[in-house]
Amino acid sequence: MAKGLQRLLRRAVLVRLKADPQLTALVPPSSIYGQAVPSSRPWPFIKLGPPLTLRLRQSCVDGGTITMDVHAFANARKSGSQTVETAEDHASRIGERIEAALNDNRIELDTGITARIRLSDMQLLQDDEPEAFHYLAQITARVLAQP
Repeated sequence: MAKGLQRLLRRAVLVRLKADPQLTALVPPSSIYGQAVPSSRPWPFIKLGPPLTLRLRQSCVDGGTITMDVHAFANARKSGSQTVETAEDHASRIGERIEAALNDNRIELDTGITARIRLSDMQLLQDDEPEAFHYLAQITARVLAQP
């Protein structure tokens, strides 16, 4: 199997998210993480979930289907003490930008291999943090390489 596909895909997804100007207008690139998130993180923030790979092996193809979740967490936006956007709307707008950056796209990995990306199972949930919301979607990437 092509080596290191999970790492390569994770890195490529992070680069894509951090390079999207409309997404980074909502979430700074420094608040877009892999799985490890600092305990003193600023809100809003985005993180990736753990990847899972299903190997694809045929006579002329080597690769895999990789799934991982992307999560976005947001509080209400305020101007002084006035709420200008609810946490639900804020998380929803971040989710829209994640979808625009990733869904039905192709991402080139560091090795030159192209991954075809689709998003599914998008959800907007109230978070465990009081007054916060949580957007999540599942990334499915199909990565094929010559053996």
